[in-house]
Amino acid sequence: MSIDLSYPLVTSMGHHDPLDGLITYTQLQAAADNDGEKSAWPDLSAEIADMAGMCEGQSWATDDPLGMGDLLCNSFKVAQLIVSGNFERSVLLEVLLDAVLPGLETYASRKSLWLPADYRLAFRELGLSLGLHAAERLQALILRHPDLFKKNGPLPARIKNLLHYTPMAESIETFWLDSENRESGTWTEHQDINMVMLATSLAPDAYLLL
Repeated sequence: MSIDLSYPLVTSMGHHDPLDGLITYTQLQAAADNDGEKSAWPDLSAEIADMAGMCEGQSWATDDPLGMGDLLCNSFKVAQLIVSGNFERSVLLEVLLDAVLPGLETYASRKSLWLPADYRLAFRELGLSLGLHAAERLQALILRHPDLFKKNGPLPARIKNLLHYTPMAESIETFWLDSENRESGTWTEHQDINMVMLATSLAPDAYLLL
């Protein structure tokens, strides 16, 4: 939307927009429920139901690095909401993790991270590195709550497979921390969002922790 919310800047819906909406609305509702002045918050039940309906039966699979990073971040957010007792759709966590792994395998096989800066988009890669940091925190969260996430269930095995790709995060960050790579046109043309994404990937807890 425009800054004053008077008209849409993009008239189409992104692949993961309904998923982002569902999780964000649920986070806001959880914050309202935990606020002593709950009456000051709007009830988002209708919005949550609307987003849940849009998510029904959707495939979230993607091999786009930014999209995969979004799925991993959302997986961690869902797990946080499950731990706090504010999310009833626990099966969604498995669905999201299952959607990420094939894309990571495809992305790694392309060896895109071996290309020079002029052929890479920093903000998309840094979205993936942020997501991989989220996967590490997801594993730790699940281990801290064996009562909610079965130790021998499917989740630990899925996350173990995902963590095989975590070295990508350091590779991406190291590449874009190199000042020479930040002189490329692909960096300077998107400098604002690139800087924000680099900072967020380097300090992920400021974004990931509720």
